[in-house]
Amino acid sequence: MTYFKKLLIISILYHNALHAQEFTATQKLATTNILLTSAVLGWGFSQWGYGEESYHTDNEGWFERTTSNGGSDKLGHFYTNYVATRALAPLYQGWGYEKKDAALYASLTSLMISGLLIEIGDGYSSHGFSSKDFLSDALGAGAGYLLYLNPSIAKKVDFRVEYNPFIKTDNATDISTDYERMKHLVAIKANGFEVFEDTPMKYLELHLGYYSRNFNHDHLPLAGRERNLYVGVGINLSKL
Repeated sequence: MTYFKKLLIISILYHNALHAQEFTATQKLATTNILLTSAVLGWGFSQWGYGEESYHTDNEGWFERTTSNGGSDKLGHFYTNYVATRALAPLYQGWGYEKKDAALYASLTSLMISGLLIEIGDGYSSHGFSSKDFLSDALGAGAGYLLYLNPSIAKKVDFRVEYNPFIKTDNATDISTDYERMKHLVAIKANGFEVFEDTPMKYLELHLGYYSRNFNHDHLPLAGRERNLYVGVGINLSKL
């Protein structure tokens, strides 16, 4: 049985258990954090080499051509914590927490598990603890917190990732770090602005994005590595 199948079964049993018994909001929060911690550690030991080296740090840079992913990993850390915060906050609020408390606990869950826990685990692997990764984690969790508490801003701005499975890459097992196939972007949604609400423009978005390519091909010289900024126009599918 694969790790993901085991995790799915555990998640289903956990979901049923919460609804079968009268757990308090605090108990649900604690149980959720325990489950997420177990999932991250399980994936870390199976895919990221946790425990294979003694603890060390890594000053890996930001978006330079000499870095391992051209900065796409930093945007990945930001996006992961942003999404985790936005997903957990309404869950916590549904359990009875006030909106502001739900947003705070969601951001802390994300930062402590998806941020600090992973970085400590990386410290015991070939990656090393990265303060820059953790800062990206904190910025993502903070963005999720602010947008959840400010729907008027969330209606105008959205953070996203595009994934193209058809790009050839050496990373065949870990989709979470498959940056060669990713593009990270921020979408400015016309629908969030009153001036466009009753016009056809409400279906349009302005995209500002970044992606890196050829960073996992060791046979290529540094000059072959690409770091790309782009601007585009998209369609707001959720509005449609």
